[in-house]
Amino acid sequence: MKSKKKQPCRAVIDTNLFISGLFAVEGPTSQLQNLWVAGAFELAVSESILQEVKATLAKPHIRAKLQLAQGEDDEIIDLIREKAFIVTKDRYHTDRIKKDPADNKFLACGLEAKADYVVSGDNHLLELKHFHGVQIVDAKNFVKKITDH
Repeated sequence: MKSKKKQPCRAVIDTNLFISGLFAVEGPTSQLQNLWVAGAFELAVSESILQEVKATLAKPHIRAKLQLAQGEDDEIIDLIREKAFIVTKDRYHTDRIKKDPADNKFLACGLEAKADYVVSGDNHLLELKHFHGVQIVDAKNFVKKITDH
């Protein structure tokens, strides 16, 4: 009997974790970035997520912390776009999260990309646990799931 090679799982990472991973040298957000770069999982993003990452990178305190030179934020967005497994076109919409409607873009991307996980540190997302078959987990648990396989 032939064993099928297991496909890497697909995940949507929320903006705060993604940006935190750019700062971190250790811990779950750093591990998350390293696992993504190593191809341990497929990253799914949407145009609206990329816009939010770009807006976050443009904030003065983020620019200062990351020591971003002019145009480097565009390079980071281009790199994410290039290295992401899929960039969805924001065709799906949901209003599941009422308290912070901006978080709905992560759920919608997860559905459109047929993701296995949405990885977040946001309680509005985490308290859902699942959304139409997509598991919602924090970075620590996601890293554990990836590295345990």
